[in-house]
Amino acid sequence: MSKFITITCCLVAIGLGFAPSNVQSWMRSVVRDGFSPGVGLASDLKESIASAMKQRMLGDDDRDLSTQVADYKLQIANLEQQLRRERLLVQRIQRKQLLALQRHDEAYRPIDPPPLIVPQVVQASVLGEELASIWRSTGGKVLDRGRSNGLTETALVLESNVALLDQGEDSGLAPDLPVFAGSCVIGKLQHVGRWSSTWLSLTDKRFRGRARLARLTSEGLVFKGEGVLVGNGKDKCWLTKISSTEEPVSEGDEVFSLETPGGFETPLYYGKVTRAELASGATHWEIEVRPAVDSRAVRSVSVVRPQVNPKRLAN
Repeated sequence: MSKFITITCCLVAIGLGFAPSNVQSWMRSVVRDGFSPGVGLASDLKESIASAMKQRMLGDDDRDLSTQVADYKLQIANLEQQLRRERLLVQRIQRKQLLALQRHDEAYRPIDPPPLIVPQVVQASVLGEELASIWRSTGGKVLDRGRSNGLTETALVLESNVALLDQGEDSGLAPDLPVFAGSCVIGKLQHVGRWSSTWLSLTDKRFRGRARLARLTSEGLVFKGEGVLVGNGKDKCWLTKISSTEEPVSEGDEVFSLETPGGFETPLYYGKVTRAELASGATHWEIEVRPAVDSRAVRSVSVVRPQVNPKRLAN
């Protein structure tokens, strides 16, 4: 049967080859019209199959990519969590090592005893002229009443006309101790009585105190020449005995005390250089100093006195 169909198709094709052109055209139209629906259906089917296959393939790729991204995120989260745990572990180890070092240091720390002498601040009031006059006028009576018990006031305290403080030996004061107003030195004790003391301000002509120059730099205070601070009897001081071979002295340089009471580590501040001249051929500078505080306006002062450290006595 199949052979018959094949032979028939061949004979029809051969016959069409010898047929007139108008018959061939008609036959082609008939065949084309007959196969047109099938061709269109095949084309649509092909496109549908290709679209389905593409969607399936791409959908699988998207799912795979999403899965990979989720896996990576999970791995990153796990790594971050592990890193945090390791950091905490390192911190705990470091703390343990630090504690061990501290215990070792405390166990083998050399003995560091407290200092023997420490400073003690005694507050005192400056007696005005009226109070000082009353104290001096009653001084003789006080002496008369107290001599039998050995409580005598120094005569110079009673007779002198210099400034008086309302503290004396009964507060542990002694001559030459520095007198402060705030953190600045304004003078020193001259004579100390049983209950009161006289003191000299920096500007008093009788004041003498070892001093040193300092200059404020970016690295802090730099100390240089040493000399003697002397009052000029008015409102300034002179810094003497600063050799001309020292570094140049300038206006604005600071002046500090060279000596400090026992146990007092901070440099004591006097004031500031207001004028510095070096005459031709001179061997020493001529330096004028303005005190940091005007002692004439001060009503309350502090006196720093050394005392034996109570901690050492306790030990």
